[in-house]
Amino acid sequence: MGIRNCTGLLCLLFFSYSLSSAQNVAGLWLGATYSSTTGKLLYDYTMMLTQTGNRLTGNTQTASSAGPFSRQATAILSGQLNGSTVAFTESNQDGSLNGNCYWRGTMTYNPVDESLIGTFENIVNGNYCSTAANGNVELYRIALKSGTTFCRNTPARLTVTGKNIRWYSSEAKTNLLATGNTYTPRLNETTTLYITQTLNQAESPAVPITVTITEPIFKFAITNAGCNKNNGAIQVIASNAINWQYSVNAGAFQSSASFTSLSPGSYTVVAKDTAGCQAAHTAIITATADAAPTIRGVQTTPPGCASATGEVSVVAVGGSGPLTYSIDNGGTFQSSPVFSKLAGGGYTVRVRDANGCEVDKAVTLPIGNTLDVNSLISVPTTCGQANGQVSITTSGGRKPVLYSIDNRPFQATALFTNLPAGTYSLLAKDSVGCTVSQSVTVAASTGPQPGAIQTTASTCGEQNGAIRIAPGASTANLMFSLDGQPFQKNSDFNGLKAGTYSLIVRDDNSCVISRSIQIVLDCASVLHLPTAFSPNHDSMNDALTVYFSFPSITVTTFIVYDRWGTVLYNRANFAISSGEPLWDGQLNGQAVPAGMYAYRLDCQFPDGTPMTYRQSVALLY
Repeated sequence: MGIRNCTGLLCLLFFSYSLSSAQNVAGLWLGATYSSTTGKLLYDYTMMLTQTGNRLTGNTQTASSAGPFSRQATAILSGQLNGSTVAFTESNQDGSLNGNCYWRGTMTYNPVDESLIGTFENIVNGNYCSTAANGNVELYRIALKSGTTFCRNTPARLTVTGKNIRWYSSEAKTNLLATGNTYTPRLNETTTLYITQTLNQAESPAVPITVTITEPIFKFAITNAGCNKNNGAIQVIASNAINWQYSVNAGAFQSSASFTSLSPGSYTVVAKDTAGCQAAHTAIITATADAAPTIRGVQTTPPGCASATGEVSVVAVGGSGPLTYSIDNGGTFQSSPVFSKLAGGGYTVRVRDANGCEVDKAVTLPIGNTLDVNSLISVPTTCGQANGQVSITTSGGRKPVLYSIDNRPFQATALFTNLPAGTYSLLAKDSVGCTVSQSVTVAASTGPQPGAIQTTASTCGEQNGAIRIAPGASTANLMFSLDGQPFQKNSDFNGLKAGTYSLIVRDDNSCVISRSIQIVLDCASVLHLPTAFSPNHDSMNDALTVYFSFPSITVTTFIVYDRWGTVLYNRANFAISSGEPLWDGQLNGQAVPAGMYAYRLDCQFPDGTPMTYRQSVALLY
């Protein structure tokens, strides 16, 4: 039979088991249709599908198994993919059903063997197709189920789907390589193979499959061995060599691309990529006739004050320049032969030339006489006073040693006194300026902590004032003394006259505090001033007369104001006895009008207590 050839890659559908969850049925399908009643072969049948989402388009070809096509060879196909079900309908070029019996049907897609198997029926119409025939359809396509990238000269196991598979070396199908769904060639270069399937003696067009052969590509840099040492090296150089491994002379693979400490000789360098592909090259390390440099001398400067201020200067000649220098056993090299900021101790100086030849020399810097703090003694304060002490003991250094606290001037003594509580920085300095510092804390302390002090005023002419000290925050037993009297546990002092008293409080540690306490004189309640008087000369309440219980008071100021605040009467600095008048209601020998008059009285009681009265008096007639 004859089947039209495919063009380009439309005939090829490469599938692998990494397909997305959506089914894809695009490509060339080859098969046959069978009678639903007799099961006999009706036609050889091909279907070329293009898929966009779930929508299917393409064409079909039908040929008689006996030879030429028995009906129009091609038809236009449209259809839908729903899950694994393919529904299709044929038509002519313009989309109509004119001219032939076209089919419609449904098939089920099986991704395991890449098959479409189902049924079809004639699309009956009154003009061109009147027979309601139907049958079965069975189609297969070629899909690659294995990888296409393999290592050079290793078996490349290739597996495809389809029926009666043939493998060719060209699209012309002139050189048959193998048959069957699996072919395992051993390839040394990237190769394109051509695959067909055959059903009912109808062979499909060839489908190309390109097998990519890969191997690690690398080069290397060689460092020859010199100075009569096994110091040769091979450095593998490759692009995109992520997670590659390397081996020399069939040794164990390693992740590092560097091989060092190699003797002269031939080495087989193998690189292995992440796919396990390997490539090998030969590297030859030769011995060079190099002369190592010579260290003629080393100059040293010892460190001072046990700090890292020492210096080593190397004098080296010979070798192949430029020379580089190391002072940490070859850990790091520098171009300068001078090493500074070194502490006391032993060092190994190494000089290396351009060929890697090296020479070592041991150097020792003396360790300085360290100034150290041996001990610190802190004496806490007592009674909350600034009486703490700190002393420091040092060793080492060069005498004499001076001492300072908190950057104050240095002193010869190591004792600091009269310190309040707090943290201090002590500094010791020897005769060459080497220093050592240490912080120290002077603990705090507290004195007696009495509670609130309450006073009761003394009444005029009486000795009945009082002082009471409430319990305070201190848990110590407190003792109290007033005006130098013996200490007592009782915190109450009674029977006190007005005046100033000195209170001393003492705790269990004999810490004392003193307070000055004032007992005031309460005389306002014993001085009587009338609220009205009538100067009508009837010998009854004729004046503003003051009365009190003691002999006399001293008036410092007495001022009477009229209703507008103008001074009406003023008298100062006089003594007055009880029952004597302050004002008789006269002004310059004339009686003032009746009314309310404000006045101010400033006086001093016999015990020295001052008192001020601001009141008003009614003058009546």
